[in-house]
Formats: sequence, C-alpha cells, structure tokens
Amino acid sequence: MIPRPASLRLGLRLRPQCQRLPHSSLSHRLLSSSTSPPPLKLAIIGSGPSGFYTASRILSTLPADTPNGQNVEVHMYERLPTPYGLVRYGVAPDHPEVKNCQHKFDELSSDPRFKYFGNVLLSSQPSTSPFSPSPSTSLSPYTYPHALRVSFDEILPYYSTLVLTYGASLSNPLSSVPGSSSSSTPLEGVFPALALVSWYNSHPAFVDLPIDLSQVEEVSVIGQGNVALDVARILLKPVESLRHTDLSEQVLDTLSKSRVKNVRVVGRRGPGQVAFTTKEFREMLSIPGVRYGGIGDKGLLDEAKAQVGNERMRKRLLGLMDTTREEGDKSFILDFLKSPKAFLPSLTSNERVGEVEWNLNQLLNSTPIDPTAITPTPPASQAPSTPSGGQVIARPTGETVRDRAELVVESVGYRSEPLTGEEGMTEGSWKLPFDSERGRVRNISGRVVDEDGVAVPGVYAAGWAARGPVGVIASTMHDAYSLSSLILDDHFASTSSPSSTAASSTSASIALTPGPMNSSPQPGVPDAILNAKRDGKIVVDLEGWSRIDGAERERAKRLGSGKEREKFRRVEEMLSVLG
Repeated sequence: MIPRPASLRLGLRLRPQCQRLPHSSLSHRLLSSSTSPPPLKLAIIGSGPSGFYTASRILSTLPADTPNGQNVEVHMYERLPTPYGLVRYGVAPDHPEVKNCQHKFDELSSDPRFKYFGNVLLSSQPSTSPFSPSPSTSLSPYTYPHALRVSFDEILPYYSTLVLTYGASLSNPLSSVPGSSSSSTPLEGVFPALALVSWYNSHPAFVDLPIDLSQVEEVSVIGQGNVALDVARILLKPVESLRHTDLSEQVLDTLSKSRVKNVRVVGRRGPGQVAFTTKEFREMLSIPGVRYGGIGDKGLLDEAKAQVGNERMRKRLLGLMDTTREEGDKSFILDFLKSPKAFLPSLTSNERVGEVEWNLNQLLNSTPIDPTAITPTPPASQAPSTPSGGQVIARPTGETVRDRAELVVESVGYRSEPLTGEEGMTEGSWKLPFDSERGRVRNISGRVVDEDGVAVPGVYAAGWAARGPVGVIASTMHDAYSLSSLILDDHFASTSSPSSTAASSTSASIALTPGPMNSSPQPGVPDAILNAKRDGKIVVDLEGWSRIDGAERERAKRLGSGKEREKFRRVEEMLSVLG
C-alpha cells in the first residue's frame, strides 16, 4: 500500500432530489442488481475537493468486492504534480483545520481502482518553452511548461464518463479601470487576490510575483468576501504568528519586511451586502495590535439592519461590525459604497500605484428577477443567500474621492478556463461547452449541456468549474455526493440507450446530443500517459506524490520551525525528488 500523506475542506450543490437520495438506498439498488451493466470508467479533471469527494463517493458506493464495483475505475488528472487544488493553494495558511478533508484523497490511494496522473494538462492550447518564467504580470497565463499536454481526443476513448472539477484559476478582470492589473496600462503594486493568495501559498505559477512590502504602508482591498479578509489578515498579522504555518520561508521573509500599517477593505454596496462570514470577521477583530473603528455612518448601518430584516446571522454580523477596537499601531478599515474609478500612479513613480480614485455609490433596489427566465439554477446550498426578488445594487452618484494606496488587491471573484478553444484544435476535435460570459463550464445541475441546453451524455461538471466561486468546502462535499448519485443514476438506471438512461433519471426531461464518451471504453491507461517518458515528461502517480509529500515534510523537520511541511515552490523542485 502506498503510504498516505496527511491532512482538507470547499462548496456547491446540485439538484435537491439527488442530494436527498439516501446513500444506503442507492447502494442497495446498485449492489442488488443482477444484470451486468457496461463498465463505469471515469476521468476526473482536477484533484481538488470536488474531484476527490466525487471519486470517493462513487468507489465507496460500489465496493470492489461487488459485481458492479468490479467494473469501476476512476482516473484523476491534475496539471500540477501535487493534488488537493484550492486546499493546498487557496485556503489561508493560518486555517489548517480547513485542510483536514485531504484525508478523503489519501483514502483513495488504498483502492486499486483509483489512479492519479499528476503533471498532466488537458488542453488544446499549444505548449511553450519549458524555460518560460512565471508570469511577469499578475494576469499572464502560466503555461505549465513541465506538464505533459494531452488533448481530450487522446483520452476520451478510454472513458465512459468525464467529470470536470478543475476549479476557477483566473481572476475576474477590472479591465475598464485604468491602472488595474487587466487594463492596457497596469500599474506596479496592483494584483488580483488570486495572484497574491497563490503567491503566499507557493503556487508555482506565481512564485515570481514581484511582491515587495518594504515600502508599503497603505493597502486597499477591493471586494468584501472571505478571500478579501484572508488577504487583509495575512498582511496585518504579526509574522511570528505565521511561522508555524505552511507559508514558505521565502514568503515569511517578505512578510517580515512589511511596513503595512492600514488595510482598507472596500465594497461597492453597503454593510448589509458583505459576502464575508461572521467567523472570518471575528477573526479580524482578534488580531493583536490592530485597531478597528466600526461603521462610522450610523445611517448606513440602520439602513443595512432594515435590509436584512430578521435574518439572524446577518443581524449578528452587523452587530459585530458595529463594535470598535481602539488600541493598536495598525488598523483594519471597512469602507462602503465605493467602486474603483482609476488606480493612479504615485508622485515618485509613474509606473507604481500611489492612489485609488473611487466613485461614490448609492444603493437602489433592482427590478424583480423574472421567474420565467431560463438561467442556470443556483446551488441549493446557496439558496438562502440568493435573492428571490429584487436585489440591492449600487449606482454611482457622480462624486469621487481619493485614498492613498501603495498596494491594491482586486478581490472581485474568480473564473474558470475553457480548456479547449480554436487555437491548437484539429478538425473534428471535441470542444468543451463553456459559458465565456460567466466563466464556467456550461451545465444544468451538473450535466454539461451545449449552447442549446442539450445535455452531452456522460459529461458532468462540479465545484467552481460548474457553479462559479461560491460556497464552502462542506457544501462542496454535499454537491459532489449529489453529482455522484446523478452519475450512478444515469449509468445504471437502464441498460438501454444512453438517451433513455439519462432521461429516466431526471425529473425534468433533458434532450441529449451525441457525445464524445465511449460506452465501451478502451481498457487500461491512455497511450499518451504511457508514452510520457518518451516525450521527456514525468507523470506523477500516487507513489510519486507520496515521495514529494515526504520530501516536503523532511524539509520542514530540517528547518526545526514546527511546520508540517516546507512546500516546494517550483515544479522543477518537485520533479527532482523523483529522479
């Protein structure tokens, strides 16, 4: 047995009827079947929580010593050598308890029906030189030059089912704001939160991000979600309190030189519309040596209380936001009703940010949402926070103000990548249905659909790739379990045509289009994976990951800092462990 690494948690949900399907009932129905269904062979793209919760649920529902279970295989593909996705590279390092769900992936290593293929990139885009550096600007795409690149066409003949759980690895752009990271005139010191978070979590794509905090006193974070508070907390916390985390020594060195005094977290709407949780906000108030002045505009606070009504959690959060903390040589500021108009250069450098010019906003109620409009259903786990009628929106008043800022962090959401596109594709190649406007895989309740809303048989999506960056890890687990039930229903509900199988397992009849999957998948591992060495590439299997994991732990022991691991920051370092 491959030795397990250690220590994980994310968020989403599919159709309620699947989520409520008892696991024991589903297991009994499948395990008691006397017929011999076709093989269930899954390719899961992405090794974050959605992916491994889906794999774990399917394999545990169909044990290997049962007739149906003997005919199941799960292959997981990951473009980095290391698994865990957002949990390794997105969860705040001072929240180790959130990483405890990693054990679900570790448990998979003991099941011979599960295989992991790390350092493999599914993409139609052509590769670039392996000597290309990490992006010189925060939004430049990292090309994963060390990864084995394979197309969907090379692997799909080997699988009956494709599950897309590859997350959201791009930032929502603020391209209309001069000086933003995605504008035509980007300024130094302006970064998307995704880039900064990936930098301090040692994601190989962002290790060379030019972060220098030695001349930074004023920080503006645009957005008021949990990620925005994560960024503020890491910048304000005493560096000594972070030394036991898995932050790398290089990152700790940069933070130790920080001169940050004030972090302003700014939202375009009011206190009643913040997206962070009470737990995250309470943690901000517990940082030693950090002042918090509360919400200065009591009229704005009263308006927020009226908007949230009797929502108990919201009322509790507003009460906490109205407290103050007077002592400290640093400060945390919540600011409202502001949208960035322009990021302006400093007086000493035309290339570096020095100020933010804000549009001042007022709150209005939007027109009610049309209930007959055909839009993707929000995850059931998010239903309590999804407006059912009008929504509070912000409108510019025409007034502007300016604030000093030597560092700006754009925390305005994430998007997924399409994986397939026009460039690099041959005629007849399968193209992944992708909603470019929303930045996610086109799907209805987990089933991938084409532009006409017609389901593609055997192709599914979950997690942020399916729903956008919403939810927490606990709800991601429930969503993955729901998707697993949907996949098993579709596969086992009928031994007739794929169309009748899918149609019989959904409460709303969904048309199907000819799909790319193979009802009689080729056996074994795709040739592209087997021939990787011939192409000068290394595919990292479970044993390889175990060696990388062990090497990171050993590095931490040698440092004697009490860390669990000292992460490798570059793919070259990871692969060097494998020889």
